[in-house]
Amino acid sequence: MALAVVGDAAAVTQLIGQAIGLVAMIIRAVDTVRQNRLECEHLACRVSTVDGVLSNLPRDQEMAPPLKVLNNTLEEAHGMVIACQNRGAASQFFGSRRHADCFNQLNARITGDVVILNLSLNSYMARRHFNQVLQPSQIGVPTATIAMAPWPGFSSGSLQTQLVVVPQSQVSSISFDNPRALTWSEIAAATSFAVELGRGNSGRVYKGRLQFQFHFHHGTEVAVKVLEQHRRQGVEDAFMAESNILSGLRHDHIVRLVGWCAEQEYRMLVYEHMGKGTLRDHLQHLGGGPSSSPVTTSWETRVEVLLGVARAIHYLHGGADPLVIHRNVSSSNILLDVNWTPRLSGFGSAVFQAAGVEEHGGQLVEEVVGTPGYIDPEYSGTHRVSTASDVYSFGVVMLEALTGRPPDIYGVTLGLLVDSVLPSVHDGMLRDVLDGHPALQPTRRRLLDALDLVAHTASHCLCPRGQHRLAMFDVVANLQRALEMIRSN
Repeated sequence: MALAVVGDAAAVTQLIGQAIGLVAMIIRAVDTVRQNRLECEHLACRVSTVDGVLSNLPRDQEMAPPLKVLNNTLEEAHGMVIACQNRGAASQFFGSRRHADCFNQLNARITGDVVILNLSLNSYMARRHFNQVLQPSQIGVPTATIAMAPWPGFSSGSLQTQLVVVPQSQVSSISFDNPRALTWSEIAAATSFAVELGRGNSGRVYKGRLQFQFHFHHGTEVAVKVLEQHRRQGVEDAFMAESNILSGLRHDHIVRLVGWCAEQEYRMLVYEHMGKGTLRDHLQHLGGGPSSSPVTTSWETRVEVLLGVARAIHYLHGGADPLVIHRNVSSSNILLDVNWTPRLSGFGSAVFQAAGVEEHGGQLVEEVVGTPGYIDPEYSGTHRVSTASDVYSFGVVMLEALTGRPPDIYGVTLGLLVDSVLPSVHDGMLRDVLDGHPALQPTRRRLLDALDLVAHTASHCLCPRGQHRLAMFDVVANLQRALEMIRSN
């Protein structure tokens, strides 16, 4: 066994040395390129972020698969740069493909490979931490880990990232339930891809049960999102965003990432299964079953759900490290577990919040994303996203919970719900638009006061200018007060 471990360590050391050598070769080769110099220099900048952390990786066999993939990508990058040293060679290398597209795809692959390497490292450290608890005298603790953080000036939704070495003493997110890499075979055994929970533009979601033994995950019911393969770059961006951002979040009201799969062309994300569907299902009575659920029949439960989600968004904006802007808050992305506890999901469009941009109206993004009816019109018009954009979207969710109506009956981006409900709220006629399913009796006046507080909180989240909207801290405080008013009866 000892010889096998030594052999594995030597093999990983060799892979790390190969990667470091390839990075150095790419950087040297860029100095003499005669074509696509700007793209080659950008590529060299991208690969240089890898070089600074490779020597800190543990010499463990778990690092071998992502290192092999990274080395294959770096070899291709080196070949591309070498081809750009000669015009004839470049024509032969690229063929009929657009040069810029080739560089963009390669940069995206390098970023994706680094994300997978980072996730594998988190999985390795969680396993070592777990073993240390079981056998503290035999198991050592790595001295450093890798954290993913936005580049200075990070502003687009393309998830540009850099690697930063962080001393082990500063790492607080390692726990027994850190996500781990899964094989296609493990996911197939868990799901058989038989029970489909839903589908969307990004892919399909299947229900399953984990069959392997990994800490306490054995037997856990999971939801597996299988990302579509027809839009390669979009799939990679969504996979990188969700896996990288969600794996670093720890909150009672945020869905938990159990693992991921990145084998060959497959990109899959595995979450703990939430057994009661989405908030949208219960508000709009979808699926034929939730008409008698407490979310449908109880105002107290609806406000509890809103409060839980508000706390999750407040954590993203003020407690996460780095801070996060969700960009797709909607009732369809609010899941409910078997105890009706809400969990915010749908992080495929999320971005890290760049430092110092809030006072300038937000950070500039290439593409406006989100669900029609929930998208902040200021963000839609300026392509600048901020925490206030999430506040707006949550304001729509609050109106949806109060009225039971969808946000965009006719698919209009700005939605009809905001336009039709806010006048009633401002005129003190909230009763005219309240959902009729939850009962108002027997303490009608006190309950109406609480719901009126929720409605006015929503209206202050929906101000046209982001700078005039409430902060999530204030939203949480108002919803907490509303819930206390309901319970005091």
